Amino acid sequence: MADVTESIALAAARDAEHAALRAGVEVRALHDLDDLAEARRVWDAVWPTVPGATEITGNLIKALEHAGSHVGGAFREGRMVGSSLAFVGRTRGEHGWHVHLHSHIAATVPGAADRGIGTALKLHQRAWALEHDIDRIVWTFDPLVRRNARLNIGKLGGTAVEYLVDFYGQMDDAVNAGEPSDRLLLQWDLASDRVLEAVEGTATALPSEEWRALGAVDAVVSTDDGPHRMETDAPVLLVEVPHDIVDLRRYDLGLARAWRLRVREAMEPVLRTGGRVVALTSDGRYVLEAQR
Repeated sequence: MADVTESIALAAARDAEHAALRAGVEVRALHDLDDLAEARRVWDAVWPTVPGATEITGNLIKALEHAGSHVGGAFREGRMVGSSLAFVGRTRGEHGWHVHLHSHIAATVPGAADRGIGTALKLHQRAWALEHDIDRIVWTFDPLVRRNARLNIGKLGGTAVEYLVDFYGQMDDAVNAGEPSDRLLLQWDLASDRVLEAVEGTATALPSEEWRALGAVDAVVSTDDGPHRMETDAPVLLVEVPHDIVDLRRYDLGLARAWRLRVREAMEPVLRTGGRVVALTSDGRYVLEAQR
């Protein structure tokens, strides 16, 4: 774990405050039982499951918070409209173990998406981690959910470092039930130049045409017959994903599963051998760099 300077931590706190102001919310760490219970209700509203079940039990949330985990809540006019949970973990690297914060779950209530609340929660999480001398946050997300990729890679400057096939196994919530739980593992190096540029809004997403002009080659493309995998050993790949996989699952589950398999086939081997997802094009394709 790298030493975090006071100036970086203070700048991160200001970034978090500005993001909360833009989203029209107050974000704070949660500690008392009532707030922790409300955070759980937010998650259960987003990922409804079988009657009587819950995403995370209340006693476990309290135990994690008491043990030093981070639970965050976003409030608008006194009502919680978003919440997140992250706990301390370790990653084994070439120089030994690296302590990080693992962001397990984050969500906004139905009807409040795409209003900057997710960004505000993440930047609050970043400020909290840096304040506690933690310089990296990792989390997983579904590679087919393009709006999450835009936030995680485009707005926050994260890098996808691993493709996890059916990572959670079968899930029973309404969003994921019946589908393989493939996930990308995102690494967010909180004090890196890449993240600073993304948070400051100075990073620019290039269109696919410009990446092709720089030598990138399409690895997954949409055709009239569905997604098609292109065989290539180019060092930089473009991987297309559907515009809205959640909507696609509702009317053509077979096509949604075809997208899952083609994207998995293109990304998993490259990430397993040291590649990285380094960008998202302005039109929503992953930019995947193989290990050099």
